[in-house]
Amino acid sequence: MSADAVVLGAGSSARMGGADKLLADLEGDPVIVWSLRAFEACQGIRAVAVTTSEDNEPNVREAVAQAGFAKVRAFVRGGSSRAESVLHGLRALNGEAPDYVAVHDGARPLVTPMLIEDGLRMARVYGAAVAAVPATDTLKIVDRDRLVIRTPLRSSVWHAQTPQFARFADLLGAHERQTAMLDLYTDDVSVLEAEGLPVRVFEGSRENLKITTPDDLDAAARVVRQR
Repeated sequence: MSADAVVLGAGSSARMGGADKLLADLEGDPVIVWSLRAFEACQGIRAVAVTTSEDNEPNVREAVAQAGFAKVRAFVRGGSSRAESVLHGLRALNGEAPDYVAVHDGARPLVTPMLIEDGLRMARVYGAAVAAVPATDTLKIVDRDRLVIRTPLRSSVWHAQTPQFARFADLLGAHERQTAMLDLYTDDVSVLEAEGLPVRVFEGSRENLKITTPDDLDAAARVVRQR
C-alpha cells in the first residue's frame, strides 16, 4: 500500500527573534532539510509535498535542491491556518492519491525513518495514528477565567507530536467537508476525531521536539551531537 507525506513549512517564526526557523542552521543543514531527510530515507514513503509561505518558498526550494531530495514532488502555498495548509498539501498529492498519508511539522527536524515506519504500521491497522509521548506533568482543564474545571487522570493524557497518519481519502475528505471550521484544529487527526473516526496513539520520542524558540534550536543541536 502506498504512502505519501505532507511536510508543513508555512508557519510563522514569531518567537525566533526574526529568524526563519525552517531555514535556521542545525549542525550544518537547515531545519527543513533535517525534517525532509527522514522521509527521503523512509522506504514506506513514496512522495512528499511541502507547504511554504510566499516569502520563504524560494529559499526552501533552494535548500531542497541542494540536498538532492528525489521524493519532494510539489511545493504548495500554505493557507491561513495549519489545517488549511494541510488541505492544500493533500490536494497536491491527489493526482496520484496514495492509500495513506503522513503529515509532519517541518519544524520537527529530529524525526526518524523508524518513527515514520511505526506510524504507517499503526495507521494500516487502525486507520489513523498520531505520535505522542505520555504526559509527565499533571494537567488542568480551565475555563475562560482560568478556574479549574477538572484534572484529567495523568495516565490518560499524551502530548501529541507529528508525524500524524491517516488513510488519505479519510483525511482529505474530512478537511474538504470541514473547510469552514479548519481554523479550529491545531493538529491533523483532530479533524478525523470530529467526524467520529478512531485514532490510535503510538509512542513518539521526546527527542522529536518542535523548533519554536532559539532555545529549542540549541536543544536540537545537543541531541544531534549526541547521536
